[in-house]
Amino acid sequence: MKVRKEQRRLLAAEIGAAILQGDYRPGEWLRQIDLEEAFVAKRFDVRSALTQLAASGMVTHVENRGYRVAQPDLNVVREILAIRMLLEVEAVTQALPNIGPAELENIKLAQKTFEDAVVRGSKADQANTNAAFHDEIYRHAANRSLASLIVEIRNRARPGPIALWPSNAELQRSAAHHVEIVDAIESRNLAALIAAVRRHIAESGANYPARDHGPIRETSAAPG
Repeated sequence: MKVRKEQRRLLAAEIGAAILQGDYRPGEWLRQIDLEEAFVAKRFDVRSALTQLAASGMVTHVENRGYRVAQPDLNVVREILAIRMLLEVEAVTQALPNIGPAELENIKLAQKTFEDAVVRGSKADQANTNAAFHDEIYRHAANRSLASLIVEIRNRARPGPIALWPSNAELQRSAAHHVEIVDAIESRNLAALIAAVRRHIAESGANYPARDHGPIRETSAAPG
Protein backbone atom coordinates (compact mmCIF):
# COMPACT_ATOMS: atom_id res chain seq x y z
CA MET A 1 0.00 0.00 0.00
CA LYS A 2 1.40 3.34 -1.08
CA VAL A 3 1.70 6.11 1.50
CA ARG A 4 0.24 9.34 0.17
CA LYS A 5 2.83 12.09 0.18
CA GLU A 6 2.01 15.42 1.78
CA GLN A 7 1.08 17.96 -0.88
CA ARG A 8 4.02 20.21 -1.67
CA ARG A 9 3.50 23.78 -0.58
CA LEU A 10 3.67 26.32 -3.43
CA LEU A 11 5.38 29.05 -1.41
CA ALA A 12 6.45 31.00 -4.50
CA ALA A 13 2.80 31.26 -5.54
CA GLU A 14 1.81 32.45 -2.06
CA ILE A 15 4.46 35.17 -2.00
CA GLY A 16 3.62 36.07 -5.59
CA ALA A 17 -0.06 36.45 -4.70
CA ALA A 18 0.89 38.76 -1.81
CA ILE A 19 2.88 40.91 -4.25
CA LEU A 20 -0.01 41.01 -6.71
CA GLN A 21 -2.50 42.15 -4.09
CA GLY A 22 -0.21 44.97 -2.97
CA ASP A 23 1.23 43.64 0.29
CA TYR A 24 4.66 44.38 -1.18
CA ARG A 25 5.13 47.35 -3.50
CA PRO A 26 7.35 47.60 -6.60
CA GLY A 27 10.93 48.29 -5.52
CA GLU A 28 10.41 47.08 -1.94
CA TRP A 29 13.13 44.89 -0.45
CA LEU A 30 12.01 41.41 0.64
CA ARG A 31 13.84 40.36 3.82
CA GLN A 32 13.99 36.59 4.10
CA ILE A 33 13.52 36.62 7.86
CA ASP A 34 10.34 38.69 7.46
CA LEU A 35 9.01 36.27 4.84
CA GLU A 36 9.80 33.32 7.11
CA GLU A 37 7.64 34.86 9.82
CA ALA A 38 4.86 36.10 7.54
CA PHE A 39 4.46 32.77 5.73
CA VAL A 40 5.57 30.47 8.57
CA ALA A 41 8.18 28.90 6.33
CA LYS A 42 11.74 27.60 6.58
CA ARG A 43 14.64 29.70 5.31
CA PHE A 44 15.55 27.18 2.58
CA ASP A 45 11.96 27.19 1.27
CA VAL A 46 11.80 31.00 1.27
CA ARG A 47 15.10 31.20 -0.60
CA SER A 48 13.86 28.67 -3.17
CA ALA A 49 10.61 30.59 -3.60
CA LEU A 50 12.48 33.86 -4.18
CA THR A 51 14.68 32.14 -6.76
CA GLN A 52 11.56 31.00 -8.61
CA LEU A 53 10.03 34.48 -8.46
CA ALA A 54 13.27 35.98 -9.77
CA ALA A 55 13.22 33.55 -12.70
CA SER A 56 9.68 34.64 -13.54
CA GLY A 57 10.60 38.33 -13.34
CA MET A 58 8.33 39.16 -10.42
CA VAL A 59 11.31 39.96 -8.17
CA THR A 60 14.89 40.89 -8.94
CA HIS A 61 18.04 39.60 -7.23
CA VAL A 62 20.72 42.15 -6.39
CA GLU A 63 24.11 40.57 -5.67
CA ASN A 64 25.14 40.87 -2.01
CA ARG A 65 21.96 42.73 -1.14
CA GLY A 66 19.02 40.38 -1.61
CA TYR A 67 15.69 40.39 -3.40
CA ARG A 68 13.29 43.18 -4.17
CA VAL A 69 9.92 43.41 -5.92
CA ALA A 70 10.49 44.15 -9.60
CA GLN A 71 10.28 47.82 -10.52
CA PRO A 72 8.97 48.27 -14.08
CA ASP A 73 11.01 50.56 -16.31
CA LEU A 74 9.10 53.83 -16.65
CA ASN A 75 10.13 54.33 -20.27
CA VAL A 76 8.78 50.88 -21.13
CA VAL A 77 5.57 51.65 -19.23
CA ARG A 78 5.05 54.81 -21.28
CA GLU A 79 5.67 52.97 -24.53
CA ILE A 80 3.19 50.28 -23.59
CA LEU A 81 0.58 52.86 -22.60
CA ALA A 82 0.95 54.40 -26.05
CA ILE A 83 0.30 50.97 -27.57
CA ARG A 84 -2.71 50.57 -25.28
CA MET A 85 -4.12 53.83 -26.58
CA LEU A 86 -3.93 52.56 -30.14
CA LEU A 87 -5.60 49.26 -29.29
CA GLU A 88 -8.26 50.57 -26.91
CA VAL A 89 -9.28 53.45 -29.17
CA GLU A 90 -9.75 50.92 -31.96
CA ALA A 91 -11.69 48.63 -29.60
CA VAL A 92 -14.20 51.27 -28.51
CA THR A 93 -14.55 52.49 -32.11
CA GLN A 94 -15.52 48.96 -33.16
CA ALA A 95 -17.62 48.33 -30.06
CA LEU A 96 -19.84 51.43 -30.08
CA PRO A 97 -22.09 50.37 -33.01
CA ASN A 98 -22.69 47.03 -31.27
CA ILE A 99 -23.73 48.46 -27.90
CA GLY A 100 -27.50 48.65 -27.55
CA PRO A 101 -29.69 49.32 -24.50
CA ALA A 102 -29.13 45.87 -22.96
CA GLU A 103 -25.35 46.02 -23.48
CA LEU A 104 -25.26 49.55 -22.05
CA GLU A 105 -27.02 48.37 -18.89
CA ASN A 106 -24.37 45.70 -18.38
CA ILE A 107 -21.64 48.31 -18.84
CA LYS A 108 -23.35 50.58 -16.30
CA LEU A 109 -23.57 47.66 -13.87
CA ALA A 110 -19.84 47.02 -14.28
CA GLN A 111 -19.20 50.72 -13.66
CA LYS A 112 -21.28 50.66 -10.47
CA THR A 113 -19.56 47.49 -9.28
CA PHE A 114 -16.18 49.21 -9.56
CA GLU A 115 -17.51 52.25 -7.68
CA ASP A 116 -18.69 49.96 -4.89
CA ALA A 117 -15.25 48.31 -4.77
CA VAL A 118 -13.61 51.75 -4.49
CA VAL A 119 -15.63 52.37 -1.32
CA ARG A 120 -15.57 49.01 0.41
CA GLY A 121 -13.63 46.49 -1.65
CA SER A 122 -10.14 45.04 -1.31
CA LYS A 123 -7.29 45.99 -3.64
CA ALA A 124 -7.93 42.81 -5.61
CA ASP A 125 -11.66 43.66 -5.83
CA GLN A 126 -10.81 47.12 -7.15
CA ALA A 127 -8.39 45.76 -9.74
CA ASN A 128 -10.69 42.98 -10.91
CA THR A 129 -13.81 45.15 -11.18
CA ASN A 130 -11.82 47.84 -13.00
CA ALA A 131 -10.64 45.28 -15.56
CA ALA A 132 -14.16 43.83 -15.82
CA PHE A 133 -15.58 47.27 -16.67
CA HIS A 134 -13.21 47.69 -19.62
CA ASP A 135 -13.60 44.11 -20.75
CA GLU A 136 -17.39 44.52 -20.78
CA ILE A 137 -16.96 47.29 -23.36
CA TYR A 138 -14.21 45.79 -25.48
CA ARG A 139 -15.92 42.43 -25.91
CA HIS A 140 -18.36 44.11 -28.28
CA ALA A 141 -15.59 44.92 -30.78
CA ALA A 142 -16.00 43.19 -34.13
CA ASN A 143 -12.43 41.85 -33.93
CA ARG A 144 -12.79 39.15 -31.28
CA SER A 145 -9.04 38.86 -30.70
CA LEU A 146 -8.69 42.54 -29.86
CA ALA A 147 -10.01 42.25 -26.30
CA SER A 148 -7.62 39.44 -25.36
CA LEU A 149 -4.69 41.33 -26.88
CA ILE A 150 -5.60 44.39 -24.81
CA VAL A 151 -5.53 42.29 -21.63
CA GLU A 152 -2.10 40.94 -22.55
CA ILE A 153 -0.70 44.42 -23.22
CA ARG A 154 -2.38 45.83 -20.10
CA ASN A 155 -0.45 43.41 -17.90
CA ARG A 156 2.91 43.58 -19.64
CA ALA A 157 4.29 46.66 -17.85
CA ARG A 158 3.62 45.34 -14.33
CA PRO A 159 4.99 42.40 -12.31
CA GLY A 160 1.44 40.96 -12.34
CA PRO A 161 -2.12 41.62 -13.39
CA ILE A 162 -3.28 43.40 -10.26
CA ALA A 163 -3.59 47.14 -10.71
CA LEU A 164 -2.69 49.23 -7.68
CA TRP A 165 -3.67 52.86 -7.18
CA PRO A 166 -1.28 54.94 -5.03
CA SER A 167 -4.09 56.76 -3.23
CA ASN A 168 -7.85 56.96 -2.77
CA ALA A 169 -7.82 60.16 -4.81
CA GLU A 170 -6.39 58.21 -7.76
CA LEU A 171 -9.08 55.57 -7.32
CA GLN A 172 -11.74 58.27 -7.41
CA ARG A 173 -10.17 59.72 -10.54
CA SER A 174 -10.45 56.33 -12.27
CA ALA A 175 -14.10 56.06 -11.21
CA ALA A 176 -14.76 59.52 -12.66
CA HIS A 177 -13.12 58.48 -15.93
CA HIS A 178 -15.44 55.49 -16.10
CA VAL A 179 -18.44 57.81 -15.80
CA GLU A 180 -17.11 59.89 -18.70
CA ILE A 181 -16.69 56.76 -20.81
CA VAL A 182 -20.22 55.55 -20.04
CA ASP A 183 -21.72 58.98 -20.75
CA ALA A 184 -19.98 59.08 -24.14
CA ILE A 185 -21.29 55.60 -25.00
CA GLU A 186 -24.81 56.53 -23.96
CA SER A 187 -24.75 59.71 -26.06
CA ARG A 188 -23.24 57.78 -29.01
CA ASN A 189 -20.47 60.39 -29.18
CA LEU A 190 -17.46 58.61 -30.65
CA ALA A 191 -15.13 61.64 -30.42
CA ALA A 192 -15.92 62.08 -26.72
CA LEU A 193 -15.51 58.34 -26.14
CA ILE A 194 -12.07 58.28 -27.74
CA ALA A 195 -11.02 61.35 -25.74
CA ALA A 196 -12.24 59.76 -22.49
CA VAL A 197 -10.39 56.49 -23.17
CA ARG A 198 -7.16 58.34 -23.97
CA ARG A 199 -7.46 60.47 -20.83
CA HIS A 200 -8.14 57.43 -18.67
CA ILE A 201 -5.07 55.56 -19.92
CA ALA A 202 -2.80 58.62 -19.69
CA GLU A 203 -3.89 59.75 -16.23
CA SER A 204 -4.82 56.63 -14.25
CA GLY A 205 -2.53 56.14 -11.25
CA ALA A 206 -2.85 52.37 -11.59
CA ASN A 207 -0.89 52.45 -14.86
CA TYR A 208 2.38 53.67 -13.37
CA PRO A 209 4.98 51.95 -11.16
CA ALA A 210 5.46 55.09 -9.06
CA ARG A 211 4.01 58.56 -8.66
CA ASP A 212 6.13 59.76 -11.58
CA HIS A 213 3.23 60.23 -13.99
CA GLY A 214 5.18 61.79 -16.84
CA PRO A 215 2.95 62.36 -19.86
CA ILE A 216 2.89 59.90 -22.69
CA ARG A 217 2.87 61.15 -26.24
CA GLU A 218 -0.70 61.57 -27.42
CA THR A 219 0.43 62.12 -31.00
CA SER A 220 2.28 58.81 -31.09
CA ALA A 221 -0.58 56.92 -29.52
CA ALA A 222 -3.46 57.36 -31.90
CA PRO A 223 -4.47 59.48 -34.85
CA GLY A 224 -6.65 62.55 -34.32
